[in-house]
Amino acid sequence: MSRLAKEGILDHLNKVKLSICESCLASNATAKPFSKASRASSPLKFIHSDIYGPMNVKARHGAFYFLTFIDNYSRYGYVYLLSHRYETLDAFKRFVVEVETQLELRVKTVQTDRGRDCLS
Repeated sequence: MSRLAKEGILDHLNKVKLSICESCLASNATAKPFSKASRASSPLKFIHSDIYGPMNVKARHGAFYFLTFIDNYSRYGYVYLLSHRYETLDAFKRFVVEVETQLELRVKTVQTDRGRDCLS
């Protein structure tokens, strides 16, 4: 807020001095840094997957959900648009066929957003 006032974006507050709130200071002081996550040693060794939706607005072709797959090694991501959640398995099968054909490697482990390995 102070920065916005100084830059003239909040004209009516430019003469007000804003203090830092104590709870903000306390929460920042207790925050722990992220640990260094290790990367997979080769493509398709570890894939992160998540499904999002339903969205409030339909996407292309009536999709309310989208499914993501991210390769831990390359950080390359794949997105599949889905009309219904039950299409997830078919999208996963298409993903596996596509990446294994392109890279001539096998998918080793897929981890979902809940932290459980669904393929290992």
